[in-house]
Amino acid sequence: MSRRAAILVLAGLVAIAAAPARADERAPAAVKARLADGQRAYDDQDYAAAIRALTPITRDPTATRAQRLRALELIALSQFIRRDLADARDTFERILDIDPGFELTDRSGSPRLRTFFEDLKRELVPGYGGAAELEHAAPDSATAGRAIELEVRAVRGAGSVANVVVHVRRRGELTFRDVDAAPHGPATWHARWTLEGSARPYAIDYYIEGRDRAGTVSARIAAPDQPLTIPVAAGTAPARRRWYTRWYVVAGAAVLVGGATSAVIFAGSRDAVSGSLPPGTITVTP
Repeated sequence: MSRRAAILVLAGLVAIAAAPARADERAPAAVKARLADGQRAYDDQDYAAAIRALTPITRDPTATRAQRLRALELIALSQFIRRDLADARDTFERILDIDPGFELTDRSGSPRLRTFFEDLKRELVPGYGGAAELEHAAPDSATAGRAIELEVRAVRGAGSVANVVVHVRRRGELTFRDVDAAPHGPATWHARWTLEGSARPYAIDYYIEGRDRAGTVSARIAAPDQPLTIPVAAGTAPARRRWYTRWYVVAGAAVLVGGATSAVIFAGSRDAVSGSLPPGTITVTP
């Protein structure tokens, strides 16, 4: 083989190897665009077009878990509305295989849809006793190094919520840490924790789960793949005063000093004759 031919072959191999990388770089944008097309078709009530647009996303290895779940949910809803109940069941099963704690994001309020999904979830998810619905109040922003508090309330199915957990992480971290919310009245929980101090602003991601007595997720606000966000301003934890500068320590020291003085005076007075003072003794009173 000539040198020129070898160079051409090598260039071809490099191009073949590089092609998938370029395709992968374009794929996330393509998945996002296709998901938007499917959402528009669904909103326009063109459910057949929505299914066609979204189905490739469910098989695309470059799609994120959140994108696949959203595409599957829209497909399942479209199938349910078209009364393709067998197909809708299969699609919902795929969703629950990926995320057993999945909660419908559909807000149509259709009792028939909710019953269909709830019955399927009870059948497929071990220990699942029924759904609840949570709402919560959270601050619009927070400050690093300071405490933050969330209030969570069960507005439906409170009997299915034995405890509430807030999963929180600093933006950019891979894992969430759990913050247990404390009961605070009927069907209400409070979660409070201190944010990490930082000289620069950052953000925290979080989602909330309600769990039944068996530990099964019965309600959820947001999700690990689609968390909620709170911006955090730069800040540090308040400086802790030294223990001996606190007012009650100073007051305690004053009492001790006063007690010692009294003891000295009393000890000296025991040698004196009761009711009299030795000549030349001077008593100073405050």
